[in-house]
Amino acid sequence: MAHSVLPATFRNGFKQPATKEHWKIIEDDDPEDDRPHYELPPAVECVTSSKHNSAGFNVLRTWPTLYDGTASPHGVPEWWKPSNQVDVLICGAGPSGLEVALSLLRQGLTFRIIDKAPTPLIAGRADGVQPRFLETLSSWGLASEVQEEGPLIERTAIYFNGQLLHHGRSHQSDSRYRGLHIITQGQIERIYIRDLLRHKMLVERNTTLKEFHVDQSQSSNLSPESYPIHSIIENGITGQQETIKAKFLVGSDGGASSIRKRLDIPFDGMSTDLYWGIMDCVFETDYPHAWIFGLYTQLDTSQHGPLAASRQATDPEVAESGGQIDVESITPDEVLEQANRIFAPYKLKFGAPLSWFAVWKST
Repeated sequence: MAHSVLPATFRNGFKQPATKEHWKIIEDDDPEDDRPHYELPPAVECVTSSKHNSAGFNVLRTWPTLYDGTASPHGVPEWWKPSNQVDVLICGAGPSGLEVALSLLRQGLTFRIIDKAPTPLIAGRADGVQPRFLETLSSWGLASEVQEEGPLIERTAIYFNGQLLHHGRSHQSDSRYRGLHIITQGQIERIYIRDLLRHKMLVERNTTLKEFHVDQSQSSNLSPESYPIHSIIENGITGQQETIKAKFLVGSDGGASSIRKRLDIPFDGMSTDLYWGIMDCVFETDYPHAWIFGLYTQLDTSQHGPLAASRQATDPEVAESGGQIDVESITPDEVLEQANRIFAPYKLKFGAPLSWFAVWKST
């Protein structure tokens, strides 16, 4: 669950809470020198969930100067001089787009990566990675950073209508990375962004792809001087546009990809009527497996269920993927009510503000 870590000190030989940030309590070697040993970039507190419970709002501290790329409040660094002619233009700076960028860096290829969001993901969405993922990151020298972020899931418990269906050890891989490792999408994005900074690369924030076309006269030309894809990108804040020439265009802008739609590529896949709710939160409960870090609940969306199917979706992106329920109308209290029916006779109630809440449909 996303949360800010309180400052601590080991001054007396053991960890204890600090009254202020540790970089402010380091003793100066030279009392004449009033320069700080380390000056932290300004931090901001961001609300982590668009929906909340009765406990209030959850916030997470982040550092825009470090993570927000070209949207940094202090502007871009002096070394940032992007070329308008690159091997690859990457549209979308989620995990997929950033992974493409990290791979290209290690192959010596040039690229630019843009994203319409002003910041990386604050909290929520995917929250676990498998051993094969960590093996790939190990080849990039980043696996240890992921391992330090969260726990390894060793046991799984599944209940249905108050009955325990399964409780046992989770599958353990033969890989050096044993099983499901818990880390949120936002944490992964920040690890990737720090690696981009090591290679003097930035994510271009608040930026979208306005249009693109392929110069057919160059598309079959494999010479190093051929850049057949001409794209126009636009900064949504300043309105400034720029033309970029590239050899390849990568669309990593999600399931509702504008690039996919412009190329008339259909959204294939099997649609189901299974809706799931997730709440990242601290709960008060008599549930025997109280180590649970999050809560996934299958929602009853039948005509006679608590989430009646008459809630028709109006979002065209939801409708395109076969959605029938307006997921924005579902509240955390309704998901908690459903969870209590499943977990009966055990009881669940909110013990803290929601770190994140979402409802999605399985496809």
